[in-house]
Amino acid sequence: MNIALVDDDAADRMRLEQMLAEYGTLHQLDMRFVRFSCGEDLLRDYAPFRYAVIFLDIFMDGISGIDTAKGIRETDDSTSLVFLTTSEEYRPDAFSLFATSYLIKPCVKEQVFRTLDHIFRLRTSAEPCLSFSFDRQEFSLPFGDIISLETDGNYLAITDQTGRIYRTRMTFSTAMERLDSRFLTLIKGVAVNMDRVAQILDGQCRMQNGALFPLQVKRQAELREQWLNYKFAKIREGSAGMEEML
Repeated sequence: MNIALVDDDAADRMRLEQMLAEYGTLHQLDMRFVRFSCGEDLLRDYAPFRYAVIFLDIFMDGISGIDTAKGIRETDDSTSLVFLTTSEEYRPDAFSLFATSYLIKPCVKEQVFRTLDHIFRLRTSAEPCLSFSFDRQEFSLPFGDIISLETDGNYLAITDQTGRIYRTRMTFSTAMERLDSRFLTLIKGVAVNMDRVAQILDGQCRMQNGALFPLQVKRQAELREQWLNYKFAKIREGSAGMEEML
């Protein structure tokens, strides 16, 4: 697995890498480290799922670790982020970006190991999937990879995070019974993954990938409130997880 180390202090990067390598050896994990001295270099060629974990120093030359994380979260809400800093000041910002952990420098090996234990428990837990037939093949799509579902005649059109559309003979109601509470029904026959929503405004739901979906104007306030409450619950969940790490 690829692990990114983003820190303008080469000595700190090396100490962290040695701890991570020791953990990898103990647990027989194939870890490959990619080193960056600034956030700009990481973001220059960033792509979702390129790194399993990203360790980010907050105070760096150029853009900060917080701003770097914001750039990451524009396209990737799955990669585990671990902040490294000498200050408690940015802990709330880290929470809002769904960070896995917030470590105070100098990093202690026990904390780093605990963080990795937590990350890999999360990442190895089986994510629920929606199974269906498409183009004479069987698919099993993780819930997190689904952007939207739309009734399309006698079919259901399922769009994934890459933009691929699967048309399957499944009713909208059947799909919604199998999915979890992250999926929000906007209008009859149209639902979206709230993890992928960017904005609900002016009678439309705009997704992070730019896709637009109509919604009932009279229900806009209700739908927006559901989405905001969901986001708040995720932040609280992330905060609770971080508190366990410290």
